[in-house]
Amino acid sequence: MPTRALMRAPPTQAAPHAFSSRHFLKLIEDTGKVGFWSSDLHSERLTASPGLYRILGLDPATEMTFGFGLDMIHPDDQAAHRDQIEVLRSGQAVSREFRIVRPDRTQRWILHHAEAILGPDGAPCRGMGVVFDVTAQHDAARALLQRHDRLNALIAATASVFWVNKANGEPSEMPQWMALTGQTHTQMQGLGWLDAVHPDDRPRTLAAWTTAVEHTAPYNTDYRVLCADGIYRWFNARGAPVLNRDGSVREWVGVCLNVPGRTRYGAAAPETPPAPGPAPAGTEGLTPGQVRAARGMAGLSKEELARLADVSISTVNRLEDSGSVVRPRADTVLAVRRALERTGIVFTFEPGVKPGLREA
Repeated sequence: MPTRALMRAPPTQAAPHAFSSRHFLKLIEDTGKVGFWSSDLHSERLTASPGLYRILGLDPATEMTFGFGLDMIHPDDQAAHRDQIEVLRSGQAVSREFRIVRPDRTQRWILHHAEAILGPDGAPCRGMGVVFDVTAQHDAARALLQRHDRLNALIAATASVFWVNKANGEPSEMPQWMALTGQTHTQMQGLGWLDAVHPDDRPRTLAAWTTAVEHTAPYNTDYRVLCADGIYRWFNARGAPVLNRDGSVREWVGVCLNVPGRTRYGAAAPETPPAPGPAPAGTEGLTPGQVRAARGMAGLSKEELARLADVSISTVNRLEDSGSVVRPRADTVLAVRRALERTGIVFTFEPGVKPGLREA
């Protein structure tokens, strides 16, 4: 009858782009990092996927049993992880990470997730699980830990203080500074850490740090620190900004390095008066006007000059600021002068004539 013909379902046709779950599992397993298993929890045998055989380093013809798999757990991990099947048989899920030793004696780290399926009577009857090879992640974590340990060893060998400051330059993590100076966490907040710096060095230290923070530039300066034993000692403080992907400052990290030498511990050694007569060639100071004019003639930005002279931008700023009360060291001034001379600038210091410059 026509009505029956209308009720007849059309023949089922497979969608042209349909894939079975088997295809997806094969695609996942082909990465070599994932494997699956399932089993009747009342038996010892289990069905393993090709991916699991690859992870375990076994011939696919090998009969898989729970006991065989547990025997592959690394001896050092056996005590903590050999109970996994019993945990499943009790109805609880399993999520464990441990090592295995394959038949070829190679070692792998695996992550095992498994669940128990309850039967009609409510008791666990079947189990199914997924195994991930996470060896690469463990190797990467171990390498990172090794680098961290090496850095800590280097800091311990070379620096008295390792410090971390906030993006705005204020102290954040400075336990070694607190141990060195005896300051409390509250006392060093804001600019409180400067209270441990020698009064004669504070203006220069503050200027160097402020300039570094304002220009997101490396920080490098020397100052004397009043240590917890009541003695002033010289340190070289160095720091650099840690940037976010957008170029903003996430934090500052740095170290305070001991500056050895008898003249730089305790009271400063008396300065030797300069010998009479003209200064040795190349050691004359530069005036702020000379530095500004020379940089303009050479077409250099402050950043470029700092890079050529291997000094900080704050040093260039102080050299060009006639009102600065902090003057850089003689060797720093000489480094800037040599950098400018390499660009073809000649500085002139004629008796009775204002210091000047010309192109070579």
